[in-house]
Amino acid sequence: MPMENLQGLERDDLPLIESDVRNIDKLRVLRAAGMVEVRLPPVDADQPKAHVLYITGLGCATLRAHGAGRATPRLQMRCDLESSLD
Repeated sequence: MPMENLQGLERDDLPLIESDVRNIDKLRVLRAAGMVEVRLPPVDADQPKAHVLYITGLGCATLRAHGAGRATPRLQMRCDLESSLD
């Protein structure tokens, strides 16, 4: 589930590179929802790699609403204040 991936990203050191196709698909969902900033590979890439840059402000708010982030004071430093619309 993408929410679990978002919670996992909260615990990871960002930026990071993801090469698991299933996780890249979940990142596509999170990006479409405006919760992460990520450079995604083409769908038909032979060796896909996604570059996860940061959790957006919306992603941080979603984590707080779901009870995550309370034990991680660094969360605010790793989140963007505004989501990107590009």
